[in-house]
Amino acid sequence: MKRIVILWWLLLLSTIFYAQSSTTAVKGIVVSEKEEPLAFVTIIAKDVHDDVVKSMYTDELGAFEFFVLEEFNQLEFSYIGFKTKQYLMSDSIPDIIELESVDSVLDELTIIAKKPMVKREVDRLIFNVEDSPLASTNAWEILSQTPGVSAIGDQLSIRGKESILVTINDKKVMLTGDQLKDLLEGTDGSLVEAVEVITNPPAKYDAQGSAVLNIKLKKEVALGYKGSVGSKYKQTTYAFNTLSTQHTYTGEKINLSGSYSFANGKSVRYNRDNVIYENGDRWDSDFKRMNKSHGKHSFQTALDVKIDTTLTLTIGGDGFINELTKGDYVIPTLIYNKEGVVESNYTTSISKRANMDTYTLYTLLDKKFSKKKHLLWSSYFTYDLRDDNQDVLTLLNFKGELPSERFYATKDTQRARLFVSGIDYTIGGESSKWELGGKYSIVKALYDLDFYDKSDGNLGYRREKSNNYDYQELNWAGYTSYTQNWEKWQLKAGLRGEYSIIQTSTSGIDANDQSYFKVFPTFYLKRDLTEEQSLTFSYGKRIYRPSYSWMNPAKSFYNLFSYFKGDPNLKPTISHNFSIGYDYNYWSVEAMYNHEINPVMEISFQEEDTNTLVYHMTNIDRRRQLGLVLNTPYKVGDWLLLNSYFIVGYQEDYFYGEDKKLYKNDAFGVMGRLFASVDLHKKSNWKAMMTYTYSSPSVQGTFQISSYQRTDLTMSREFLVGRLVANLYVYNIFGSDRQIIKTQYANQNNYFKDYRDTQGFAISLKYNFGNQKIKYEDKEIDMKDKDRL
Repeated sequence: MKRIVILWWLLLLSTIFYAQSSTTAVKGIVVSEKEEPLAFVTIIAKDVHDDVVKSMYTDELGAFEFFVLEEFNQLEFSYIGFKTKQYLMSDSIPDIIELESVDSVLDELTIIAKKPMVKREVDRLIFNVEDSPLASTNAWEILSQTPGVSAIGDQLSIRGKESILVTINDKKVMLTGDQLKDLLEGTDGSLVEAVEVITNPPAKYDAQGSAVLNIKLKKEVALGYKGSVGSKYKQTTYAFNTLSTQHTYTGEKINLSGSYSFANGKSVRYNRDNVIYENGDRWDSDFKRMNKSHGKHSFQTALDVKIDTTLTLTIGGDGFINELTKGDYVIPTLIYNKEGVVESNYTTSISKRANMDTYTLYTLLDKKFSKKKHLLWSSYFTYDLRDDNQDVLTLLNFKGELPSERFYATKDTQRARLFVSGIDYTIGGESSKWELGGKYSIVKALYDLDFYDKSDGNLGYRREKSNNYDYQELNWAGYTSYTQNWEKWQLKAGLRGEYSIIQTSTSGIDANDQSYFKVFPTFYLKRDLTEEQSLTFSYGKRIYRPSYSWMNPAKSFYNLFSYFKGDPNLKPTISHNFSIGYDYNYWSVEAMYNHEINPVMEISFQEEDTNTLVYHMTNIDRRRQLGLVLNTPYKVGDWLLLNSYFIVGYQEDYFYGEDKKLYKNDAFGVMGRLFASVDLHKKSNWKAMMTYTYSSPSVQGTFQISSYQRTDLTMSREFLVGRLVANLYVYNIFGSDRQIIKTQYANQNNYFKDYRDTQGFAISLKYNFGNQKIKYEDKEIDMKDKDRL
């Protein structure tokens, strides 16, 4: 079978390269009137409709070479300070092309204005990073510094919500959690043009999730090869190392790109858990989780085949492989009586081994019927495999009892397969546009939990504590959207419908089936008051379907007295989002209101009779948020750029406690981020950026979360005319992002202190080679389901 696949790829590549070699080669050199070679002259090939077919640059010696295709009608040579020269393909193109300089003197200095760092549009906020020091870091660092986004550990959230989708050029990265973080840390920040924070996504986007984070890569394409290799050393409590490389080749008919990163090292998280019971006893556990990663591999590859000027086929894939993560923890627990005296204790020793593989293959067919008619068909398949095994030994020393020990082991295997296919059709241009499309998806997931213990003195399999969980979901979706622009008005309205069928089965429990059809309207309206002022209004309805694993009712034990369990009867969350905005130049203020029905989240509760702390995925009753968002950029001269982004708001969560009573958890708070970006030396592109992030106390279901703040510094500089880029990143300078998460209502009283070891520094070096004028093409593919695995 492997030989057949290899032979097929060889035949495909040979056909492509033969198609190129069968065309006529045109080469030459571009010079000035003084016969001096001109480097990086822009060469544009156009068709009979005067549309750009291909572009490229001359090399450092002014030379160029390309293959003439049938659709080429004319060539255009342009360079700053020289007159543009054109040749028809029917003419004889000389080997030496001389450009005539512009015979004029500039009366005034021309200043090229940079994009504002933060800009708000009718349906999204755009964080431009192309000219900031963040461009020398990586995509994860950029996301963690984006206004309105919080990154704690491997979790991203927007305005306190973690149910978000991360896409690259509107293509969902098929990874989550640690895998997503590792992949984005291996994605070169110099490729990122901007990050779009879409808190109220249009109908074209999947209705799943509360918001979308879209990473926009640079779109221009020129012929040639571009590559880079990089290394990053990060030091917090322990060291973590990353090696990465990226390569792109663009030819007349094909574009080939790929990236790979390898990371290994140690990471740690510190917790201090406390549970206070009704009789006054307090159980205090000191939990240090140090994990050693033997190797994390993440990779992406894509092949574009331009069949003709209107049709492009893309085949690609990405993946993540975690060879092995080892964790060996020793957790002492002290039990205090109501007088504060230690009466009992126990010690838990955990040996944890985990690995995972995730692979995605996709195809994309892009057809342009005309300038105003465009069709995109995309399909992808994902396979996900995860193994998580642990051995747990507990040494008990309880008052009034003889010392004893308990041992159990669990083997947890998760397998999931996901297939999605969708089509999008667009008609129209800048003044009016109509979009419509549909999508079909199917997912099958299997979770096996095997439990072993020594309850009778011998290690044996315990069927009553083990579980097999099967999940299958079918989803059909269709949407339509219309955009209309008038002189001072912009209207965008859409409607999306989704029908879902869910079937689950669990060991010892009857099958649970759900089916529902939901409609999701979206509406945006913008009115330009003057050239500098505008008003906007938007409304959108969203759905948040719970993760497949969250519906698994099996108990996953953290230790002898704590476990996590899901709920097979979880309902999807429905949210309604309203906003009214006012913009003055690049200043903006937005009033927003959000109402969620059946929010899905993790809550904790303690069982008094068994002294057990349970973490449970469930639907709380409802959530309401009201807030004001303010974005204010400042520019001081040509060297300093300041920006402040604040959210002032009120949130209330209603939930039913273990006593079946309805409780309210609310908070009034502020979340903000301040930026200061400085150009230290323009010639070497030496830049520095300082950010300060603050979040006041907040709530989430039963949890009350303490305030959070951190200060970060980024500095970057180029050497060897931009070939070598050095970066220094100082994380959490004052170590001020420690939090306390507390649950206190009725007879519930527990809290834990959390610190994710974020204080430290990183040094990275990246070397660029090849034609650095090359940038990346925008490939859109809708992949929105994998984040629920």
